[in-house]
Amino acid sequence: MSAAPAAFRSLFQDGPFVCMGAYDALSAKLAESVGAKALYVSGFAASAVVAGAPDTGILGRGEMLAHIERIVRATSLPVFADADTGYGDLADAIETMRLWEASGAAVLHLEDQRMPKRCGHFAGKEVVPVEEMVAKIEAMLAVRRNPDFFFVARTDAIAVTGLDDAIARRRAYAAAGADGLYADAPEDVGQMRALAAALKPLGKPLLFNMARSGKSPVLSLQEAYDLGFDYCLCPIEPMLTAHKAVGDMMRRFMANPSTAAIADGMTDFHEFNRFVGEVTS
Repeated sequence: MSAAPAAFRSLFQDGPFVCMGAYDALSAKLAESVGAKALYVSGFAASAVVAGAPDTGILGRGEMLAHIERIVRATSLPVFADADTGYGDLADAIETMRLWEASGAAVLHLEDQRMPKRCGHFAGKEVVPVEEMVAKIEAMLAVRRNPDFFFVARTDAIAVTGLDDAIARRRAYAAAGADGLYADAPEDVGQMRALAAALKPLGKPLLFNMARSGKSPVLSLQEAYDLGFDYCLCPIEPMLTAHKAVGDMMRRFMANPSTAAIADGMTDFHEFNRFVGEVTS
């Protein structure tokens, strides 16, 4: 049985922490090398990297699973993996639980959107009835093999049915057995304070998404913690940074087709080989 779930749970003992976004195996290794404590595998990032497409439910479960497995193999850190809506009905959600746990991930989050789902910071979302989400949570937890595997229940209700419903939904999801609670895309600090005030008494860690270009306020880890949020995601910033850096490099090269024009922005070839684990004779 994997030790990663227990390692993830132990992180809460030392104060707030960030799950750094890993959009592929290389970025997972980079995150570990700079001292990240946990990784987050975003469906938004996976859709972009694997399919070159927006996060509107295009990526299939098998493609997402293979993506997660590659990242898990590349790191010793606990991996928090997006499970979208469970990829279908109750039976699909149960199978997703089995597959995500078997992948070596330590954590997943399940969201209460209707399919086809959309990125939490996109307009046009819809949410399922509370009872449908509760049934999925209970069924998925019933097949969990490792009791330390951490199950986060996410609601996207804030932008759809309002803050009060988001709070009520998370209370229901906590009662169904979720280990952690996550309301995506709170729109201001006032909403965050209200969420924490209502939900902290449940004793379930609260998650905040630090995504800079979304709908939520831009806060540091400490600021989110002071508002009552126990840990954070930095989900897509590594991918967005890579997109800008590689785009800038390609534009410089195309303007002056010589590697001399781009050398100052590149890691040395031998240094890179050492980083990825070059085998020398």
